[in-house]
Amino acid sequence: MLSDSIIILKKELRRIFTDRRMLAMLVLLPLLMLPVMYSIMAKMGASRDSDITSFRSTICVYEGIGNGTVMGPFIEAISTINTELEIVQLSEIDAAKQAITDKEKELLLVMPDNFHEGLAGCSTFDIAVYFNSTADYSQHAYSRIREVMASLNGDIVRERILERDLSEEILTVFTLNEAPMQYDLAREGSVIGKIISILLPFFIIIYLFVNSMKVGLDTVAGEKERGTLAVILVNQVSRLSIVIGKMMSVMIAAIVGAASSVIGLIIGSKYFMGMFGSSGAAISSYSMSTVHIIQFAIVIIPLAVLVASMVLIVSTFARNTKEGQGMIMPIYFVVMIMGMATMQTGDVPPKWMLSTPIINSLLVLKEIFIQGASWSSITTACLSSIVFSAILIYLTLRMFNSEKILFRI
Repeated sequence: MLSDSIIILKKELRRIFTDRRMLAMLVLLPLLMLPVMYSIMAKMGASRDSDITSFRSTICVYEGIGNGTVMGPFIEAISTINTELEIVQLSEIDAAKQAITDKEKELLLVMPDNFHEGLAGCSTFDIAVYFNSTADYSQHAYSRIREVMASLNGDIVRERILERDLSEEILTVFTLNEAPMQYDLAREGSVIGKIISILLPFFIIIYLFVNSMKVGLDTVAGEKERGTLAVILVNQVSRLSIVIGKMMSVMIAAIVGAASSVIGLIIGSKYFMGMFGSSGAAISSYSMSTVHIIQFAIVIIPLAVLVASMVLIVSTFARNTKEGQGMIMPIYFVVMIMGMATMQTGDVPPKWMLSTPIINSLLVLKEIFIQGASWSSITTACLSSIVFSAILIYLTLRMFNSEKILFRI
């Protein structure tokens, strides 16, 4: 039986890896597309940030009544940012608000009337700052105004303290982590691994499934259309050998495609790491030990078998590849949702996730990248994938033994 499965496997692999179009989609496309995609995203993000920070904002200021003599420090603080200052009157406030809504101006500061009395009496007063959260320039100007106003607030408080012959240290009760020591006790490499673990398991399951779809739907449903499946079945080859051989070919193609995608992600890592505030040097210093690589293989191979089995059972039941594509898409969306769900989980995921096939494998992959996976969780994920795969292979074999299903019109 094993020799027959190997014959089927060789036949399928020869068909897959001699097809230039299929080979390009499995290997070359993700290998080239992902670095290009991330580099474009990084350049667009950097260009956007540069444009926002260099933009000269228009900030309107209503000084209030009776504040002419005390507005100097506030105007000076606002002028430190890249801005065009515009003093407005009370009758112009509504027009200024509308201009901010229409994204023609960025901010409006409304000073309270006679706030000089609050300054002199050391009482608190409120400055109204109007902005537009849907406008990038307005949002950036608002954050900068908050910074300069907080700095001005500190300067005023410091002056009050010095005027009373008190020490500035009265403002600071204690500090946190000011001494030059190493405070972060995370394992070496786990910080970058945390970032990697957010993205990589999701991409791995997506590319495993997509590549399985590319190959798996054609391996049975495609042969039904071409009429070549009947030729295989009339030979003295057991149905189980056919199922195992085809399933292994789909699994290998999926792993090759996923590996190509991971390599593409690693090449483009210096770009997407920059999106998380990490440097290319940081990702270069990240490495997985031999134990972690073995753990990765132990999890990923049963997961690839499970994904290949899911695609193969659909391909076996479908009349043709077109029907198979329609039937597989809901399953693909469910798998994609599973991958997205694992991206949002914290350090302690719900128990039902730990016992759910696919999800538990993705969670374990996250732990492996952080370099904190336990062998018990690896074993659970591996066994659940194997058990579920065995069920699907058994059902696929039952379909192969049913001429009514295999050749339904």
